[in-house]
Amino acid sequence: MAELHPAQLLFTEKHPLTAEFDMTFHSGDDHSLEVRLDAPASFADQDGIHVHTGFHTLILDTVMGACAIGELKTPVPIATVKLTSNHLRNIKVGEQVVCRAEWEDEAHSIAYVRGEIRSAEGNLLASHAVATFMIGTAGKPLGKKK
Repeated sequence: MAELHPAQLLFTEKHPLTAEFDMTFHSGDDHSLEVRLDAPASFADQDGIHVHTGFHTLILDTVMGACAIGELKTPVPIATVKLTSNHLRNIKVGEQVVCRAEWEDEAHSIAYVRGEIRSAEGNLLASHAVATFMIGTAGKPLGKKK
């Protein structure tokens, strides 16, 4: 049996995203993670034909963060520090898309990842992004709120 990518352990059927989307994970040997899924009707924008660009951003952030976790020697919590995404093309509801994330580097407890979403059929670029993630974020509140 092939070793599971840490993202597959994190995104079980009990996770809200995995419960909503039928995602398949493909781990690459080149420090990458690829996820395939159908664009859900639950994210349809006002025209009802396309998904809202927030869906692009949500999937990019999720897959890029999962890619970062997969590169860590010891999986620890991470947090998105910055995410810059550019949306080039609308995605139709029901369209199968591929979100691919590639690990760039790590320095001073910050991970650098880039990603893109393409159509499964035709390989058309829909969005691309770069992100930074803080490694080893606290799993509990930092202090009492006033």
